[in-house]
Amino acid sequence: MKPNLTVRSDLCRLEVRASTRASFTEYHVTATVEGPASVGTAATALFERVAALLAERKIQPIQEKVYGRTTAREEVLQYRDTVYRQHGLDRTMPTTWLQGIPLQGCDFVGLQIWGVAPVNGETCVETVENPATGRGRLWRGNDFQMLHLASVFGTNPDGRLAAGHAAQAERVFTNIGLGLAAHGFRYPQVARTWIYNGRLLEWYHDLNRIRNAHFRKVGIGGEDGAPFPASTGIQCRSGAEECVIDVLAVAPGKPGSITVEPVRCSPRQDQSFNYGSAFSRGMTFEIEGKRTIHISGTASINTAGDSTHLGDAECQSLETMMSIAAILEHQGGSLSNITSSTLFCKSHDAWLAWCRVSRLLQIPFFPKVCVLADVCRDNLLVEMEAVAVI
Repeated sequence: MKPNLTVRSDLCRLEVRASTRASFTEYHVTATVEGPASVGTAATALFERVAALLAERKIQPIQEKVYGRTTAREEVLQYRDTVYRQHGLDRTMPTTWLQGIPLQGCDFVGLQIWGVAPVNGETCVETVENPATGRGRLWRGNDFQMLHLASVFGTNPDGRLAAGHAAQAERVFTNIGLGLAAHGFRYPQVARTWIYNGRLLEWYHDLNRIRNAHFRKVGIGGEDGAPFPASTGIQCRSGAEECVIDVLAVAPGKPGSITVEPVRCSPRQDQSFNYGSAFSRGMTFEIEGKRTIHISGTASINTAGDSTHLGDAECQSLETMMSIAAILEHQGGSLSNITSSTLFCKSHDAWLAWCRVSRLLQIPFFPKVCVLADVCRDNLLVEMEAVAVI
């Protein structure tokens, strides 16, 4: 089987991007429902293909995100569990369920998996657990470790969600610290966060305020602090919570085992902290001669932090892609290096505008999941996050 793979049918699409290093192969798997179908039919077909791929290539997932309407959650995850069990996969690995409003006529949208397959075939990724954040995945590489905490909620020690959005936000950042410490990590080692807020436009400023204050307290930001992690802040939810966060932390071992560097700004966008948001434009992980770049959620914002091309979804789509391309060009790559991405569109018309721009300008195809969601400002119509390997 070829390292990179595209499999299409009338029902679903599977995109596999593989990057081979000396001791492992890094995989990004994107599977999406391509047209109208029942949840059961789509979930069975999609998970069968994904499970067969994971088993055949011996991929050990670090992160799995599943998108669909909340009403389809239990049914989809039941099909996932059944198919994974049939293929002998590790069913202890957690998944992050995200209510992504579909664009393709099925209540189940698709999934993204990031994982590795070591050359020696040994287990290097395992499920870990702690009371504050529940299950996560720990990758033990050659003289480094990565910890992914999935679906961290703003719960109190009794397991109940804190009352109100501000209390939940405070608690979720506290729980992240507890979860990191439980596995030997520290807050300044956080390299990437995914922040999902069910009522984003109603209290995004409160979220930023709480995050900024917490980061200052734990030694992130400022002249002497650790760099801000790459991040996405978008409208999405898993269930009844106000916000839920996924976290990726990196603990280097021997010098040279892994190099982690922030992308603080780009030729088209300045530092986000200049207008009140505590995140880097991206984060690069250089391992065994190749770089994996996690690009933060990116929208049509200029160097002064102003939204641009107001009301014009086509121009905002182009500006978003150009801003991402500028980061990749500075790293020696291009849009064709993208191995995984998520596109958030404020409306169906905004999605159609993105598709028109991509088609007319012949933008290179890259794997992506597309959903409807509010972006962090009323006047922004599209936002995209991406992972690339160079």
